[in-house]
Amino acid sequence: MPLLNDPASVPTTMWIITRHLVGCPGRRQNRQTLKATISPASLLPPDKNDSDTTFDFAVKTLLDLDIAAEDGEQFALTDVAKRLTPDDVAAFDDLLRRQTLDPSRNENIADSGNQTGPKDLVRALSWFLTLDPYTPMSHDDVVQEQRGAFTANLGNPLVNNFRWNRFTYWAPALGFAAPPLIPRTGTKSQTLVPDCTTAVRRTMQAKWPPGTRLPARDAVAVIIDELPVLPGGRYSVALGLAADAPDVSAALSFALLCADEYGWLQLRRRSDADDEVLLVDPDQSNGTRRVTHLEIMEPIDE
Repeated sequence: MPLLNDPASVPTTMWIITRHLVGCPGRRQNRQTLKATISPASLLPPDKNDSDTTFDFAVKTLLDLDIAAEDGEQFALTDVAKRLTPDDVAAFDDLLRRQTLDPSRNENIADSGNQTGPKDLVRALSWFLTLDPYTPMSHDDVVQEQRGAFTANLGNPLVNNFRWNRFTYWAPALGFAAPPLIPRTGTKSQTLVPDCTTAVRRTMQAKWPPGTRLPARDAVAVIIDELPVLPGGRYSVALGLAADAPDVSAALSFALLCADEYGWLQLRRRSDADDEVLLVDPDQSNGTRRVTHLEIMEPIDE
C-alpha cells in the first residue's frame, strides 16, 4: 500500500490508535470495540457514519508496517511496538521511520514505478533531501524542481497536490522535513524545508551515549547507513540521485551544524587527525567547514 495515496493513513491518526492500545491492559482489543472507542459514531457527522474511512485506513497502515497484527477480530501491537509509552510520540515516530526505511519493504526500489509499501514515500524523501535545506518548498516549487528527477519508468516523486499534502504529514513525522522558520505568504499549500535534523539527532542519540567521540568520517558513514534516504545513502544511490557535495551532503551538513549550535553535538577539528570531512557551511567564506571528530553531548530539550 503506497503511503502517499489512499488507502494509507497519516502518522497522527496512527498514533492515536497506537497510544490507546499501549495504555490498555493486555493491549489487545476486538477491532469493532476499538473502532467504537476511538471513533464513536456519535462524534461523526450523520452522513459520514457509514462511509468515514479514517479508522480503517489507520489500522491498515499499522498492519502493513507490521506495527500491529490481527488474529481474527483481535487487534494488537506487535513486538516492535512493545516498548512504546503513551506519552512518547517521538519514539513512535522513530518506529515509523525504521519500519518505513526497512530494506525488506524497499527491495528493487529503482527497478520500476511499483508503489507497494512505503516505496513512493522513500523515493520522495530521497529526492527531497537533495534540495537546498535553506530554501522552503511549496507544491508549486516541487512541481518545477522534480522534472527529470528520476528515470521515465519511475515518474516524478510528487506528481500531484494530494501526494504533496500526504508528504507534509509523513516527512516531518519521520524527521526529514520541517516548516520554515518564517512562513511564506502567497502559497496555497504548506511549505517545508529539507531539514533532517530530527532524524539525525534521534539516530545518533540512540546509537551513541553522551561522551562518545567519533572520527567524523566514520560517524557520517553510520548515519547515512541508518538513514539511507540521505544523499549518498543506498536508496538515494539506487535511484540515481546525484551527490550535491563532494564530501557531506548539504542536508546532512545542515543537520550537523544545527546539532552543534543546539549543543547536543560538538564538531571538532584536531590538527593531528589523519582524516577530515568537509561540511557544506554557507557561513564560511569558502562555503565549507572542516571537521575531524564529532562528540556526543548530553541530550537537551529543543
